[in-house]
Amino acid sequence: MATYRVSRYAPANETEADLWFERSNIDGAVLGGTAYGVHLTLFIMCMLSLWKERTRSPRYSYMTMIYVFVLFALGTIGNAANTQFNEMTFVDDRDYPGGPNAFFVEQNSYWFNVVGYSVYIVNTWLQDGLLLYRFILIWNFRYWMLVVPTLLYLVSIIMSCFLMSQIAQPGNNIWQRLSINFALSYWSTSIATTILLTVLIVSRVMYIRHRLSKVLGRTGNDTPYLTVSAMLIESAFLYSVFALVFLVSYARNNTLQNFPGMQIFISMILPISDRVKSIAPLLIILQVTRGRAWTKNSIRDTQRLTETPSTADNSRKSGAVSFAIPLHLIDPESSNFPPSGASSSKVASDSTVVNISKEVVSQD
Repeated sequence: MATYRVSRYAPANETEADLWFERSNIDGAVLGGTAYGVHLTLFIMCMLSLWKERTRSPRYSYMTMIYVFVLFALGTIGNAANTQFNEMTFVDDRDYPGGPNAFFVEQNSYWFNVVGYSVYIVNTWLQDGLLLYRFILIWNFRYWMLVVPTLLYLVSIIMSCFLMSQIAQPGNNIWQRLSINFALSYWSTSIATTILLTVLIVSRVMYIRHRLSKVLGRTGNDTPYLTVSAMLIESAFLYSVFALVFLVSYARNNTLQNFPGMQIFISMILPISDRVKSIAPLLIILQVTRGRAWTKNSIRDTQRLTETPSTADNSRKSGAVSFAIPLHLIDPESSNFPPSGASSSKVASDSTVVNISKEVVSQD
């Protein structure tokens, strides 16, 4: 184990490892508070954007505002519960036998600390629920593809209920090696759900990029829905990264960089991961309200565009193929507009599509 400077005023009954764990608890609380500040900022931005949209689409705006508010309310409760528990650990009960480290572990089932765990678990339900909807929307409502993700989602909810019941028992905590480890079962299924949806969403968007690059003769990097950042936001990639690091650390319960891996997970990763559960959905919603995320209309228009070339063989006798290209998929300022090979263009009166006629050379 690495050596850290131990102050001569440090508690005599605590080891160097105990002191490191206590430091990392404070560091984790600071990082968690920073992440909560990001959550607060995104909450305000989402509410303002949705408020502006309420006249154009009131039902969507008000329902989404409720969702955003619930996420923020639960996140605030969780942050307050964690703060209160840290105050007890380092201030109110600082002389607990074994020091703050012992208090943090042995009193982990204190009721408001359990409330903190519970609200973050509910936020995970809300995040994965939104991710399921975004997944089926991006895959153009192919409902048969929902079977495996939905089953994983339901299993994770069931496991989380068992976990909340388990950690609420006096003396229990998520570090104990119990005969039935609901914590590992819950986090495994929950993170598996998120990662599966992440992979499927990213693969679908990359496929659309590939098809559009063939039709428009461009990579799609300048298309709002197809940029790398859009893919990462749509797929809740941010949470997937933190969740995967956590799961590996928790499952192995081994050493990482010469320190107990469990301590690193609990102290540094968990506070951030808990807040990211609320941040990832707000990033998606903010993209939608700004017109930079997939909607039913953009999915429909894109599918119409990318599938049109497949009908070219049936249109060869007419000598032309008509492409309905949504304006949000192209940039009129770009040198690639109209796409190479287009002989003429006509802007529709409603400014939603551009009809481009392309001469097709007969193969006969």
